[in-house]
Amino acid sequence: MRRLRRRGQKHGLVRQSMMDTSLNVQLTGYVGSDPQVRQVGEQSVASFSVAVSRKNRAGEKQTVWVRVNCWNKLSDVAAQYVRKGSLVQVMAEWLRPSAWIDQGGTPQPSLDVDANRLVLLDRAENGDNGQSEEPSDIPF
Repeated sequence: MRRLRRRGQKHGLVRQSMMDTSLNVQLTGYVGSDPQVRQVGEQSVASFSVAVSRKNRAGEKQTVWVRVNCWNKLSDVAAQYVRKGSLVQVMAEWLRPSAWIDQGGTPQPSLDVDANRLVLLDRAENGDNGQSEEPSDIPF
């Protein structure tokens, strides 16, 4: 509690409630590398990078790389289905600033997130390289 003075009130305590704050992150982009799975204590984590791109007002492409960490059961899903070039959507509740070093030795900005949801946006692969299984002699 904090002592506050209001108009017309000389003494008194006013109870302040503190609202919880939150940060929800949703990103959609292309995976830059196959997931790397490792053990951290008794937990497994699959990590991969996602490129999120946009064009600025001048029409120039801007890309931010986000390092995604999927823990435990979500790491199993990422290890099995996520591949370089996959289109994914990731939801997380927090992000951390980071940086990586490019081939020229220049630090590039990045963000790290711990995913709590992963959506695979690619079409399911069935080994046919996108070819339709429909016969080529359709009668209509």
